[in-house]
Amino acid sequence: MEAAPEHELKLDSLDKSGLTLMSVHEADEERPQEAVVWVPDGSVPTLLRKIDQFTENTSSGKPKNAALVANIEQIEQATVESLWQEQDPLPDPDAVIWWELWLDPALSNADPVETLRHLSRVHGWHMLQRTVGIGHFRVAQLRTNVRGLTQILRTNACPSEIRKPTFTEEFHSRELRDLHRDFVVDLAGRLHPPGPGAPAITLFDTGVDQEHPLLRPILIGAHSVIGGEGPDDNDPRGHGTRMAGLAAFGDLEGALSSTAPMQLDHHLESVKILPRRAPATPRPFGEVTATAVATAETANPEQSRTRVFTMAVTAESGQGVNGTDGTATLWSAAVDALAVGTDVTVTHDRIDLLGPPEPDQTRLIVVSAGNVRDHRPTDLMDGNGAATYLDLCDTSRIEDPAQAWNALTVGGHTELAHVPTHKDFAGYRTVAAPGLLSPHSRTSVMFREAAALKPDIVMEGGNLLVDADLTVASGHDAVSLTTTARSHLGQLLTTIDATSAATAQAARLAALAYSRYPNLRAETVRGLLAHEAQWTDAMIDGVYNRNGRRKIGAGQLARTVLRRYGWGVPSEERVLSSTASAVTMIVQGSLKPFVREGRTVRLGELKLHELPWPREQLLDLEAEEVRLRVTLSYFIEPNPGRRGMLGQHTYASHRLRFALKGPFETMEEFERRIAQAARAEDDARTRIRPFDADKSWLVGPTNRDRGCLHADIWRGTARELADCGVLAVYPAGGWWKYHNSSDRVGRSVSYGLLVSLTTPEVSADLYTPTAIQLGVPVPAELRTTTDTAVPLETRLF
Repeated sequence: MEAAPEHELKLDSLDKSGLTLMSVHEADEERPQEAVVWVPDGSVPTLLRKIDQFTENTSSGKPKNAALVANIEQIEQATVESLWQEQDPLPDPDAVIWWELWLDPALSNADPVETLRHLSRVHGWHMLQRTVGIGHFRVAQLRTNVRGLTQILRTNACPSEIRKPTFTEEFHSRELRDLHRDFVVDLAGRLHPPGPGAPAITLFDTGVDQEHPLLRPILIGAHSVIGGEGPDDNDPRGHGTRMAGLAAFGDLEGALSSTAPMQLDHHLESVKILPRRAPATPRPFGEVTATAVATAETANPEQSRTRVFTMAVTAESGQGVNGTDGTATLWSAAVDALAVGTDVTVTHDRIDLLGPPEPDQTRLIVVSAGNVRDHRPTDLMDGNGAATYLDLCDTSRIEDPAQAWNALTVGGHTELAHVPTHKDFAGYRTVAAPGLLSPHSRTSVMFREAAALKPDIVMEGGNLLVDADLTVASGHDAVSLTTTARSHLGQLLTTIDATSAATAQAARLAALAYSRYPNLRAETVRGLLAHEAQWTDAMIDGVYNRNGRRKIGAGQLARTVLRRYGWGVPSEERVLSSTASAVTMIVQGSLKPFVREGRTVRLGELKLHELPWPREQLLDLEAEEVRLRVTLSYFIEPNPGRRGMLGQHTYASHRLRFALKGPFETMEEFERRIAQAARAEDDARTRIRPFDADKSWLVGPTNRDRGCLHADIWRGTARELADCGVLAVYPAGGWWKYHNSSDRVGRSVSYGLLVSLTTPEVSADLYTPTAIQLGVPVPAELRTTTDTAVPLETRLF
């Protein structure tokens, strides 16, 4: 069904009275909005009758069935192209290739997967044995041509959506360097391995060198989900082993040059997901990732362990397509389902990511944003030596599955600007100035507006060198990070760069946070890394004027800063400690986003958190500017079908928001404002007047509320903050509320809320009075604070 130009279809009406909305193509410059609708044979007369009745008027004088019919321009029988969900054109009709079919069992009483298997046997098509169950879909991969798909459309195996599958493939990286064996032997002798119950980083990569002298003491398991291949790293460039070294030690340069003992606080674990050679039968990455998680968690079931799952593997863009637009895929939805705590069930012919998420089973999954692979010197710098590479990075969109809402997505920045002194590099320059984006890193600047803000953080990703004539662009050891090498290559040390390096470092930082704060949940650790990230001066050059006020719009800030750098670069020092002038409070809370009232479902609870900052000390500062940084992190259950973005078809199971009471606002006015905002966003068509105090936020609610990791910085006087005092966390809609078959109503969801107060350099110590007010011993970090230590109230909508 095609909408009239500049109009929208009534999607809710296309999903009832016997009709089932299958997918939606939003309007663009080339075509209006289109919806694919399943009309069972028995419902055809009903649909035709409703269309005919449009010429009649109701008692109020309006056309009958106007909501359904008015904006429909034309109706035609769906084709394979109608169900095609990718940005690139439909492949050659005669080409026999792999397709990904999203099947909705609710469309028929018969099992569509069994029908598809029967058709495959009859027509000689190759169908992968194992299917994936996620959300309300069963996803199958089939090898045929367009004519074969057309035959399927006439059966109960008609897919709701047809997509391009993402299969595992070899991961390519650059040439490695060799360092001295003596350094490795010396460091291995100074290592103190972590204790038995320490957290682990679980690498999904090419395997790991189990005999490397630096990795052997901390490696607790090596597994493989690749048939016929063991867990060892047999990648020609040893990518998995390089990742392992950085995940364990960070940049090895410092550890190798030291003579002090080195205590490690986390283990390593490896699950091989990338084959040495392309298999005869490919496997979709979504299935492989879920299998890898299940493999790690069941390998040693008698010992419960906190894990940081880490994957620096993304789907390379196809011809004519440059990354993802932020829309969910099977792979990214699988990552979201795994992170939120969905059970994984593996059998010989299927893998299911089904069942309600468990708040105490959430998983932290760290993924890379993906790399810019083709570097032409003229795309990196102009003839005058000015860097232009940011344009290339901004048009190189983040790759699947880094758009996953629940993942901690990591991009790369760089501080490495050293040009080699060898005569062969005379006249060479580094591409990126210190503090800016790594030339390897992709961004979400070109994502559609509603897509999640990605990456979440950036870590060191290395730099590139170009020659004076702009004919050569290359990496080099001098602008890369030192790490472990696959010893079978005849060396023990090498270098690594790009978003692989950034992702490994982020995983290490998350493992250190787990080691320091073992009671934190996965969503809280993700929030902690984003909360303690900072933009470099170079990243925000031009954002502020001389008075420290933002001189660009919040929307431009989101595009040019957040969608490039996330919230910046976290450091180990900031993540693991609080200081007297920048005190951080962590709250691990929960609420019921929806409750049932009779036959209706309404918004459930909001939580009110009283800020523990000492009022007297704030009043003493009077007009001094203070900064309040707030980060809200939670995981959603995905609804990956592309049926629209409202009501029961929204991707997120629930949405949470935060709001700060205004300095001149009463508690009654504050709660009333929150309720209005929640209901307005739930409807998505209701607009309310912006709250005046929201101007004090750097990003603002309109731009920060993308995805499920929300952060912002409030700037104002200490006196104004003293009169605020209360922070609310509240729900604002999601598919749990609308889906008729959902058993999620009334379930509690968890969240991590992080709040930091930063005062001027001249201020008195705020840490000590805050800690005393909370009953926290003054020598200890405030990090142990939870919702049981902070005054907390629950309100019903």
